[in-house]
Amino acid sequence: MSTTTRPPTIPPRVIEHEAYGSGGGRPTFRLPEHSVRGLLAGAEAVLFGWLVLVIPAVAAYVATAAAPALGEAGWLEAARVGTAAWLLGHGASLSLGGLQITLVPIGVTALSVFLMSAAVRRAQLAGWASLLIASATYVAVTGLLVAFAGVDGGARALAGALAVAVAGSLLGQRGRYPRLPGAVTRLAESVPDWFVLGLRAGVRILVALAIVSLAAVVAAVVVSFDQILDLHEGLHTDGVSTVIAVFAQLLLVPTLMMWALAFVAGPGFSVGDGTAFTPTGIDAGPLPVVPALGALPEPGSLLGELGIVVVLGVLAGAAAGWWLHRASAKEDLLRSVAAVVVAVALTAAVVAVAVGAGSGGIGPGRMAVVGADAGAVAFAVGWQVLLGASVVVILGHPTTARAFRALRGVVRSWWGEVRPDERS
Repeated sequence: MSTTTRPPTIPPRVIEHEAYGSGGGRPTFRLPEHSVRGLLAGAEAVLFGWLVLVIPAVAAYVATAAAPALGEAGWLEAARVGTAAWLLGHGASLSLGGLQITLVPIGVTALSVFLMSAAVRRAQLAGWASLLIASATYVAVTGLLVAFAGVDGGARALAGALAVAVAGSLLGQRGRYPRLPGAVTRLAESVPDWFVLGLRAGVRILVALAIVSLAAVVAAVVVSFDQILDLHEGLHTDGVSTVIAVFAQLLLVPTLMMWALAFVAGPGFSVGDGTAFTPTGIDAGPLPVVPALGALPEPGSLLGELGIVVVLGVLAGAAAGWWLHRASAKEDLLRSVAAVVVAVALTAAVVAVAVGAGSGGIGPGRMAVVGADAGAVAFAVGWQVLLGASVVVILGHPTTARAFRALRGVVRSWWGEVRPDERS
């Protein structure tokens, strides 16, 4: 019986990670989790926001390419104009044929924040590193667009892009924020409850003010709709230009809301040097041919005699104060008042930034002064909401109720002692 010899079994070659990984060899480099998703999310947000402004600019050029005023302009110049308009919403300045525009279209800013939040949420990023990559990508691509458009204020545009990217990233991750480092978690846990309640009340005040401002803009447009249509017909636009003009004015709605807030708060706003639109008087002058500006109140109208509209800010503060009273019923009076101060400080700071962004110049000469005084509006809104919120919180607090009961008892006792003397 013959025996067959089998070849010796050769063990498979297995590369041990210990031999080439974290052992004595070179350390391996790994990208953070979801880093590619973060890269794509940041680029997607920039691209979509950029296209929203560039496509109408190029379409307007195509629709009017035969106009003699365009001269040698081409679609590339139209793309640069659209890019500059997009960068204007991030804080850059736009120079166009001797026309200097520094007023920030807040609608472009809000749209950019929304697109960034949508991209981040769609990418389902995990970890702060991927969010940082998304924000850095947004800023980096914005830098390339600054170089392409050649606008002024490139540093401000990059700073604005960073603010938009961070705000959009945080908004997109709402409800599923990554775990914070231990030190940050301990710091967050050490924040007192009254401070958090103040922040939440401040957000509610800002939402109420935004609703009031939007309602004021809508009411003004409805009342002056015929005049707006007349101004639009005077532009003699075609179909494409009409769509672009309406779209551009929709992006101006948040800016008009800031003007409406300045009007309701009391300081008012101006559309050109020497003009004033306030609830105590209106002094108007020649305005740019923008149909939406037909909704501005006219001299001698009722709106110029309604100084009492400042009560709306007081009511917004009172509503937030009532919520704060119910949420902080177990807090002592001093902490409740401190929460009111935090809410007012947050409200005034956000209002100052938003109104400042909605103010600037839209042309040479007198049109270099457009918008409202951010400091004056923030101060006016601050004292109004402080008055409304503090009155509700203080009067509705149990400590105040006990003090009133004690005072009433003292008065009754004193009155009981005084009345016999009067009879005698």
